[in-house]
Amino acid sequence: RGAGRGDMLRRAANVAFTVPVFITINDCVVSVARADASEPREKIGGGPRETGEASTSSSPARLVLLDRVTPRTFSFARGDVVYLRSPSNQDRWVTRRLVALEGDWVTRAVDDDVTKVPRGHCWIERVEAGTGDWDGRAVPLALLDARVSHVLWPPSEVGAVRRETRPGRVLMRTTEVDPSAP
Repeated sequence: RGAGRGDMLRRAANVAFTVPVFITINDCVVSVARADASEPREKIGGGPRETGEASTSSSPARLVLLDRVTPRTFSFARGDVVYLRSPSNQDRWVTRRLVALEGDWVTRAVDDDVTKVPRGHCWIERVEAGTGDWDGRAVPLALLDARVSHVLWPPSEVGAVRRETRPGRVLMRTTEVDPSAP
């Protein structure tokens, strides 16, 4: 009986050490999440696709690998696919393409209207251009939870997520102008 207790204590100690490490890695470094299945699926991975059409929500869920270091270091870049809390429904998580950062001027896809992205915001759009009538909008940077780095499931879409930007779409802010400078 004494050996059994020692073995049980050793296992408990292993669990007590492993669980916090796993939780820390999951919250701060990398994690796996299910992409939004309540809307038409858009191709975000680099893998081949069997059909050219967006899948419906009845198809298998897409699993993605989330880079959780990017929001902590504020190193999002134009063209990243991001995982964020939906601006219209705070109970949903969605994936969107980050088109422009604060201070950039962006040309809206629908009407060629030019809009400046306000301070503390970024411009997001659906991953596939022309999917539905949702044009995109400026959302607070605080809603961005992670950068989608890879698609893990389904097998037909497995691969790294590419950073893509359409040329001529964004007039980028190069430097911040100091109003007190002569």
